Amino acid sequence: MTLPEIQQSLETTINGYITALDRYTDEQFAAKPSEETWSLAQMYEHLYLATTYFFLANAKRCTEKRKGQEGGELNEHGHNLFKYNSFPPMKLRPPAEVQAPEPVGRTRDEYRRLFPQLIQSMEAIQEAVAADDGTYKALQPAFGWLTARQWCHVGEMHLRHHLRQQKELEAWLATKL
Repeated sequence: MTLPEIQQSLETTINGYITALDRYTDEQFAAKPSEETWSLAQMYEHLYLATTYFFLANAKRCTEKRKGQEGGELNEHGHNLFKYNSFPPMKLRPPAEVQAPEPVGRTRDEYRRLFPQLIQSMEAIQEAVAADDGTYKALQPAFGWLTARQWCHVGEMHLRHHLRQQKELEAWLATKL
């Protein structure tokens, strides 16, 4: 995907998440199917934090040539990610040593305010990412060494990956009405 295509897909996906907020009550948004499963609020928090502080932050670090290295390669999982332009259609759990604490969800109104900021954050680094020569990379533990553009692309794929989780949670909520 080109950088404008990545931006457009990211915007479409985020706008879908924003629109979906109107489908839930506050109680539904916070409800958890089980102790091991996130609520929609927790999923939204995960998406906001991961996009802001992991994917886009690493893209920016690459453009600034810090906290990474010159060169490095994708691993097999990374090659497959870009080959299929998608995360695998399965639930993924990071290894315990890199697993973040369980997210604490916010209100739907807060995500109505925060999610447009994700689009703005991507727009803010577009020029630097477009100018980046792709030689400086930062390590993504599951996929290998990524360039700034690849970090943006993986962030966009990550947002799409969670659409399946959103559908599962919505289906569970439909049984509770």
